[in-house]
Amino acid sequence: MNADPISAQVKRFAEEHDVVAASVDEAWEALRCAGLPHPGLVFASWTETTVLGGLLAPIIINCPDVAAMLDDLERFHPLVDRDRIVVARQPSGVTVSLRSPDGRSSHPDTVDACFAILTRAIHRLTDGLAVPSLVTLARPDPGDRGVFEEVFGRVAFAQPGDSCRFGDAALRARLVHADPVVRSMLRPYAERRVADRRMPWAAAASELLADDVSGLAEVAKALAVSPRTLQSRLEEEGTSFAALADAVRRERALAMLAQPGLPVTAIARRLGFATPSAFTRAFRRWTGVPPSEYRQAERR
Repeated sequence: MNADPISAQVKRFAEEHDVVAASVDEAWEALRCAGLPHPGLVFASWTETTVLGGLLAPIIINCPDVAAMLDDLERFHPLVDRDRIVVARQPSGVTVSLRSPDGRSSHPDTVDACFAILTRAIHRLTDGLAVPSLVTLARPDPGDRGVFEEVFGRVAFAQPGDSCRFGDAALRARLVHADPVVRSMLRPYAERRVADRRMPWAAAASELLADDVSGLAEVAKALAVSPRTLQSRLEEEGTSFAALADAVRRERALAMLAQPGLPVTAIARRLGFATPSAFTRAFRRWTGVPPSEYRQAERR
């Protein structure tokens, strides 16, 4: 089980139901096998929001409105969980989604727990003025949708993805007991904590590129951010997606040229160059010599 606060809470919840698991996903499955039909929803009603993470809770409950709360939740959620919250701006509101560390959709029960905790917290902090306009879930209709409607209100199943949507009116709702001084004091410390915990964006993107995840959109999706956000983060680190992709191509080219039986034309094709001559030009830029000359020099 990961040592982040939410994982620890899920572990304690599972143990109360006589379930021991090595991961959060395994805990959900074991709880279902033990007879709990919707463990994510039950967990959300069992846990206390304030114990999910030291810095996150006092920051988000002291935001001026729901819009700022969701912004801070997206920014600082890595302090309490490995899954990543993504807040996407829409013409008439925002869509909140959840991604696992590998960029794929999170476990359905993790989604249920996250959306239920978020819905209840916002409802409580705004004195009932803000609720989701719609919750979409990718899974088929379970047949007892009333359980979900009791928590979320409007729910749609068998959708393209899991999302929790808030309209403009909900985003403007004020958090009734917010203390802006507390928030302003804690945010700088939280920023440092996030920076300390996170792998640099350039390193994370380079790892994905080396694993054949190609293209800005695909890498951004795997990192659970928008392409624009990824570009911005890379610029903050003094690089760009194009520079990272170029560097990964170079390293792969050097490794392939070390294989004597692999023709230069095949290397060019594997690296995605339109023609061998385009590869040769790029290789000259990287090393100052054409690929054939580099290979000969390496054999000496």
